[in-house]
Amino acid sequence: MGICCVGQAVYDIIGRVDEALAPDTKYRIDEHVECPGGPALNSACVCGLWGAGVSLVARVGDDAYGVLVREGLARFGVDASSMIDDAAARTSFSLVIVNGETGGRTIFNFPSPEGETSVRLPEAAPDVILSDGHEPEASLELMRAFPNAASVVDAGTCRESTLAVARGADYLVASHDFANQYLNRPLALDTDAALLDDLLALRDINHGRVIVTLGSEGLVYLDGDNPTRMPAFDVSAIDSTGAGDIFHGAFAFGLDHGLSMRDCLLLSSMASAISVTRQGSQTSIPTLSEVLNRLRSYGIEFVGLGA
Repeated sequence: MGICCVGQAVYDIIGRVDEALAPDTKYRIDEHVECPGGPALNSACVCGLWGAGVSLVARVGDDAYGVLVREGLARFGVDASSMIDDAAARTSFSLVIVNGETGGRTIFNFPSPEGETSVRLPEAAPDVILSDGHEPEASLELMRAFPNAASVVDAGTCRESTLAVARGADYLVASHDFANQYLNRPLALDTDAALLDDLLALRDINHGRVIVTLGSEGLVYLDGDNPTRMPAFDVSAIDSTGAGDIFHGAFAFGLDHGLSMRDCLLLSSMASAISVTRQGSQTSIPTLSEVLNRLRSYGIEFVGLGA
């Protein structure tokens, strides 16, 4: 088994409103998209669609949404045999409202009540463990059980549960929000010297590799002790739902295939760039061929990775 994704699985109901939301206002949404979602689930589906061996460790209920989630995993070739056993679980779901003018979104999540965490370890040792921080006990148990696996944390929000996982991760892939919250001030992007100080402060969390994603502004990361900036690929965004999840899934896929960190980031950046030109989360995942072909148009070639 190449990749094990750990964390949140939800069912998404996604609609579009072409204006800013205002209080005491009724909005009519004539069309919507429904599909399974959640950071760990979407990442796993990227890996499955791209042909990697991948399992998901997440908590879903014995309910209608749970059936749809499991059916969706099967369509993407994701192994669900290690899902968390929790009789008290109810499948989490989210209402996602996309701003049609900007492509940004507002998410209303209805989480599952959590009971005990009982983890069934994958039979085959994974080469990569990707955690979104939502199931810290399961994430840490897997990292202890498979210490030779490259561990990645998708750090979206600076919660203690995410920090607990991040402290043991080889790769801290943090959102801009996480960085701002952890530093208790905006990430310094004006000069390389100031940026280096902030990235080193973030590296104190895990003493490993550090990347901070900046949405349409690209990303920054530490290459040794040098701050490196990578711009985003230029696209016309209509819906950013799931773009970060797709980024992290592509990053895990790249690690599993032996790519350098920089090449993993190029692959991830293009995958997420394509995704924001489509509506939905799971429904916006590009194929590996699409990503590689688009990269070739920029003169970037990954020999032997795919067609």
